[in-house]
Amino acid sequence: MNELTPEEVGSRMHALGLWEALLPFNWAIKTKGVAIPYFCTVMKCDGNPVKIRFMMVEGWQSFHEYIRTRIDASYGFYSSPMEIPHFELVVDSGDGVHLFRHDPGYVPRALTPTERALCAKVMWEAYGIMMRVESDSRLPLKFAGEKSMFARVETEPGVWADQPLPIPDPPPHVEKISFPKALVAKAKDLPFAQGDVVEMDFRLLPNIITKEARPRCAYQLAAIAADTGERIAWERVSVSRDCGLRGLWEGMPPRVLAKLVERGRIPGEIKVLSGRVFRMMRPLCIELPFKLSLHDSLPRLEAALGL
Repeated sequence: MNELTPEEVGSRMHALGLWEALLPFNWAIKTKGVAIPYFCTVMKCDGNPVKIRFMMVEGWQSFHEYIRTRIDASYGFYSSPMEIPHFELVVDSGDGVHLFRHDPGYVPRALTPTERALCAKVMWEAYGIMMRVESDSRLPLKFAGEKSMFARVETEPGVWADQPLPIPDPPPHVEKISFPKALVAKAKDLPFAQGDVVEMDFRLLPNIITKEARPRCAYQLAAIAADTGERIAWERVSVSRDCGLRGLWEGMPPRVLAKLVERGRIPGEIKVLSGRVFRMMRPLCIELPFKLSLHDSLPRLEAALGL
């Protein structure tokens, strides 16, 4: 039975020198007594300061979200795969290894003793898979023809076996954007300024966090007048325990509408920088006659944001 710490297991994994070969593959580890599988995947970074992220993504829902986010950065509510619920082994530029827990909207934290024991178990099985991949590079694809993932499953305490893990269809992604009726009524009574253009964005601020026992990530809502740079909306927000990341994003369009009403006129056009913001703002076009457009770059807004 493995009695190594997760850091010691991580150092052994790194010493194999197989990260590059593992980049195309994913596999699952299912431990006895834990309801959900953990999906193992490797991300290569620029080395400043992280070289490798070995992610243990928690459950099918999170893994589906991870795959979709890697394909389309504007999909769903995650600004980065780092926001998806998972445990993570980080290899830094000096070949040091570190373990973190990631939860949506929160700063990564150190593991609890129970989480450390779980990760050591998952990583030990992953280490075994990696050693087998040295001689069988197609091992993670063993059950691909069965619409299943390769998995190591603990059938009894300490007893592990290779098994296919059937891949379920992902649930449909649903977004619910709604606006207070009274606020919409106020907006419809405002003058419509055909030549008025607003540039806006809503984004994760990777270097800003809250000061509390469990720090949260900060997100910036920014809207300015395209011609003058006047700040129409300039707010930093973070997730709440009640609404989470979904509520943060679904609550953004009503916040923008409230700021437009406060300003006293409806612009002829709103320009945005991301496909997600475009998608979230589109329901407002049903209520108000402004043009919504997506752009690769908005120099004035980007300069205001310090990008």
